[in-house]
Amino acid sequence: DLGGSVGRQEATGLGTFFATERFLEIAPLANLARLDGATVAIQGFGQVGLVAAEAFHKAGATIVAVSDSQGGIFSEAGLDLNAALTHKREHGTIVGLPETTTITNEDLLGLDCDILVPSALGNQIRRDNATQIKAKLVVEAANAPTTPAGDDVLSERGIVVLPDILVNAGGVTVSYFEWVQNFENQAWALDDINLRLRHKMNRAVDAVVDCWQRLRADNDRDGRAGSKAYADLRTAALVVAVRRVAKATLQRGIWP
Repeated sequence: DLGGSVGRQEATGLGTFFATERFLEIAPLANLARLDGATVAIQGFGQVGLVAAEAFHKAGATIVAVSDSQGGIFSEAGLDLNAALTHKREHGTIVGLPETTTITNEDLLGLDCDILVPSALGNQIRRDNATQIKAKLVVEAANAPTTPAGDDVLSERGIVVLPDILVNAGGVTVSYFEWVQNFENQAWALDDINLRLRHKMNRAVDAVVDCWQRLRADNDRDGRAGSKAYADLRTAALVVAVRRVAKATLQRGIWP
């Protein structure tokens, strides 16, 4: 009655998918060029993980594993997400879904898959287990799922990480859309909101990848090829953010 917005509940998971899809479109990895046919393991099967899983599946990816607080399930052939959701509603957990193998959350992190999506808790990938990660791309849908020490290990091993500050921004983006709609006394359609979200996420990924590539080129030019210094996507995302704030502050001045 007082406003609000459709699409907010799904926004973080959908934004995770948009960011991953866009990244592979403009900066495909040597051993991972697109989502179609990719294998995906998702830690978490809640509001973020479930929506992301459904979006990845629709894009042609195979969801080989998901998990909740009680454990995880794995199927090399791919999970039936509808069956998993029904099982969780009936039993309070996805563990025990017929024709799947029960695994731990720790096991899920070390699965041999193309894309790993930690979408549950923080501090899941650490120095002590980052050496076990086999995914080609880690997509941080949760807040701070990788510790700084874990980040260093992944970087040293050449595993690309799409950082949380970029990946899970879909939620707060649609919260902003909600504020705009309330302020203007409007109610946008779901398709319109999702289109606007995709546009925002694509532009953000484009800016971060462009900065990332420039930083890597600077490393190569300065004779630091292979160096992790200033050459990862997390650093690039933070550089983009700080630059935007700095430029706005310089143009506006200290206000009020």
